[in-house]
Amino acid sequence: MKPDFEQTDRKRLLLVAILSAGVLWVGNYFFPTQPKKPFVQPQQIEVVAEQVNTSTQPDTESTKQETTITETVIDNAIPEQHIIIQNDSLSATLNVQSGQMNDVRLLKYKETLDKNSPAVTLLSDAYYTQTRWTSPDAKIPTLTATQDYATLSPQTPVIINGQNESLKWERKLSVDNDYLTTTTDTFTNVTDKPIRITFTGEVVRQLDKMPATSVVHEGFIAVLKDRLIEEEYADIKKESYSDKAKGGWLGFTDKYWQTALILDEREQGTVQFEHQEPNLYTATFTGKEVTIPAGGSYTRTGRTFTGAKDINLLTKYENEYNIPKFDLTIDFGWFYVFTKPFLYLLNFLYDILGNMGIAILVFATLIRLLLLPIATKSYASMATMRKIQPKMQQLQERYKDDRARLQIEMMNLYKREKVNPASGCLPLFLQIPVFYALYKVLSVSINMRQAPFYGWINDLSMPDPSSVFTAFGYLDWPIPAFLNLGVLPILMGITMYVQQKLNPAPADPTQAKMMKWFPIVFTFMLGGFAAGLVLYWTWSNILSIAQQKYIMKKVGVK
Repeated sequence: MKPDFEQTDRKRLLLVAILSAGVLWVGNYFFPTQPKKPFVQPQQIEVVAEQVNTSTQPDTESTKQETTITETVIDNAIPEQHIIIQNDSLSATLNVQSGQMNDVRLLKYKETLDKNSPAVTLLSDAYYTQTRWTSPDAKIPTLTATQDYATLSPQTPVIINGQNESLKWERKLSVDNDYLTTTTDTFTNVTDKPIRITFTGEVVRQLDKMPATSVVHEGFIAVLKDRLIEEEYADIKKESYSDKAKGGWLGFTDKYWQTALILDEREQGTVQFEHQEPNLYTATFTGKEVTIPAGGSYTRTGRTFTGAKDINLLTKYENEYNIPKFDLTIDFGWFYVFTKPFLYLLNFLYDILGNMGIAILVFATLIRLLLLPIATKSYASMATMRKIQPKMQQLQERYKDDRARLQIEMMNLYKREKVNPASGCLPLFLQIPVFYALYKVLSVSINMRQAPFYGWINDLSMPDPSSVFTAFGYLDWPIPAFLNLGVLPILMGITMYVQQKLNPAPADPTQAKMMKWFPIVFTFMLGGFAAGLVLYWTWSNILSIAQQKYIMKKVGVK
């Protein structure tokens, strides 16, 4: 028996719709114990810190800066000193003795939409980076700083020196104008015997509760031996992770922010992701033990990234410092081949147009133009199918008791009218990876965060804030979350309904009834999605409707 092409086509269409709904539903958001003590060396040696000024201009009164050293006492014995890091993008505090960096504030991003909102705080007492050196053969010198020390900035890197009877330690600190700090440690063996030393760096994070489930990975992340590793907090709580490293990077990633220790490309050691009760998580790198010969020296350079996941900046760092796959700090998802180019294109349009909403509309138009040849052929086929709908109904009525004969007559009808009923499904299949990739792009793009559009939409990364069931805020009554439905999702549902009416109705009455519910289901489903995504879908539907109506008119379908 030959296949029933019409029934196959309908089943495919239904499957695509269900898959699309599944992708959206799974993708949507289902919606500090004391921190670990910093590493502090057991002894203190008084040394004088010096500041390096890289400016080519002579010293002037304007280059003098007030002291930024603060001093506290740990166990009434060891003073704890801090240097302030400051540039156009961040401010931070660096512990001179332990190498602990916290109180990192991202100056270009606000916590909320309020104009008086403070800058985003990335690192704090409950989330910080730190470093230490250990040796089985000698004591490690303690670094200290004098009170005339200035702020660490792109124009003023600093050098701190420490020395004891075994080792001389020089630490050079520098910061660029974005989110990368560089630490270069040089140890000199001043004895007549070899000394072994080991570097340890870690990112420590205290979590009182797990992050909400999301399509964007939030948790442990690393690239080791050119392989991306992503581990959830819950998984590490059950079992720690360990792997060998030669270069690469490691740390924690959030939706828009990242903290990562970046290793030298030749540096070898071990990376561990661990959980410590009750709620402390650590991403640790322990370097391979190094032996410094008598009278010899050893230098290590490491970098720390603490900032926003901007694709252009990440790519710049990747190329400039040979950081492997640093762009993968952004969760591009399964459709990397689509997602990354989409993100570049969307950011490019945003840079030109200055409004993310307008950029999304232009982006949707470009995607429609890209798919125009395939869509045109598909819509022409569906228009012809709609045109021969009366003939199909006549055959169904005539051969309703002879299924085999009906299939044969339907195939003959398709051949006479030169219609391929399966061709209408192709654009739907193509739209699934495109739509999912765009969903990922709009979820991870830092430019989407707090991006306004027009009117009532003041943040495209959040759901439409309007609500028709509260008369847009005029009625103050409690409603279920799924009824918190804005104008934009309703417009999307209307366009989806209009588009559905332009397509030929399914021959199966059950399928036809199910299809009628899809605009309503998707309207409520997308009510909780980012307004930017709903804006894209609505505008894409409008373009599709215009294209379909033009083609229907061209082939003579009313």
